Amino acid sequence: MTTTAESYEVLRQRHVEAFTARLAGEADKVTWPLEQLHALRDMRLRALLKVAKQHSPWHAERLHSIDPDAPGPLDLAGIPTMTKADLMTHWDDIVTDRRLTLQRVNDHLETVTADGPAYLLGEHHVVASGGSSGTRGVFVWDFDGWLSFALVRERSSFWLDRHAARTGESRRAWVAAAHASHPTAILARTFSGSPQLGVNRSFPVILSLSEIVAGLNEFRPTYLFAYPSMLHLLSLESRAGRLRISPHELNSGAEPLLPEVRREVESAFGVAVINLYAAAEVGVIARSFPGSTGMHLNEDIAVCEPIDIGGLPVARGMPAAKLLVTNVINRVLPLIRYELTDEVTFLAEPNPDPWTGRRIADVQGRLDDMFTYSTGVVVHPHVFRSALGRRQGILDYQVRQLPRGAEIAVRTTTPVNLPDLSSELVEVLTRLGLADPEVSIRVVADFDRHAGTGKMRRFVPMS
Repeated sequence: MTTTAESYEVLRQRHVEAFTARLAGEADKVTWPLEQLHALRDMRLRALLKVAKQHSPWHAERLHSIDPDAPGPLDLAGIPTMTKADLMTHWDDIVTDRRLTLQRVNDHLETVTADGPAYLLGEHHVVASGGSSGTRGVFVWDFDGWLSFALVRERSSFWLDRHAARTGESRRAWVAAAHASHPTAILARTFSGSPQLGVNRSFPVILSLSEIVAGLNEFRPTYLFAYPSMLHLLSLESRAGRLRISPHELNSGAEPLLPEVRREVESAFGVAVINLYAAAEVGVIARSFPGSTGMHLNEDIAVCEPIDIGGLPVARGMPAAKLLVTNVINRVLPLIRYELTDEVTFLAEPNPDPWTGRRIADVQGRLDDMFTYSTGVVVHPHVFRSALGRRQGILDYQVRQLPRGAEIAVRTTTPVNLPDLSSELVEVLTRLGLADPEVSIRVVADFDRHAGTGKMRRFVPMS
């Protein structure tokens, strides 16, 4: 059952009230001793393992040798790793609320709009993501997990405001995803109205740059979040005098923040960029302290294991091929030793900051290239990623820029209305200012890959 507009607002207010009551205490955790953070994490881990063994048929088999009540530290190394492919193949047997099925949550996602209800069965939130890999994932969060997701996302900002003794109304702007199936959009919607968050306004990246600039000038945000590629464009607009805002906090995430982009943005705005490393599966995994390199892990929300290509642990100071995460704050969809295919390096040098989470280097995974057309129109990859990620029949995709649009190859599991998808993208590209855009979509068995490495580039601009 999807909530009505009236019941949705009742449930949302429960979330807002809990968020408002807990945020100040949540902010204290960024300076808790590491041992205290890990003790909280491990308590949550034991509770998660119990629920998974009891209510998830798939996990019950994987965890048969694990006793959550055993004394001493829990050793997860003997549990097989878990991939997004595992999740999507065995979704119905992984989820712990037996009322949920992948078909049911996909049907629910099709009813979600920017203004429509968002709770499923009166307690869950569902998000879908194409991710940086382009492989579609569907993730369900329980009521308490969704609250924790929001608290962890905001606790560092609240800590910074408190220590800077900032007063006055907070005005928070988001230049990111538009659709309410994306965590960024739906979190802002769920928790809007909390006094600590002040006024929120979202500027979808599917808008033209001039529309975003005009909206930001009118809104005058004190806090700004944007994808690094968009933040870079906004810094150029600021230097040109067209963007006239003075936020005291800049946050960036969802793409790698390249050093040269960070320097340009900080120079243009005169504010240090706070870099976020987040995933729809886990929440905000790490965040940088203003003015420092690297990012601090949110140690209480996940067990993080850096491993090499063979699955062996990687020492501090050495880059890992993958990061295994065990999300301990969401019990409805247990992700235990779940693979994130990002190259992560745990830093070995001493921590110079007041925040106590272990530090990782800025994650410099693949940056999805933006498409720039001869007329000057710039199209963010999210324009394609959002539309493709919402189609439950699309398993994977590759987008190539054309002189007047894009050519898209898709791998599918069920039939997809390709003309409808093409029309949606043509409409968005037209709104962005591209004259008579062309979008062709074809179903393929596999994609063009690099001849030497076998790797696939998700978004391929024209050379």
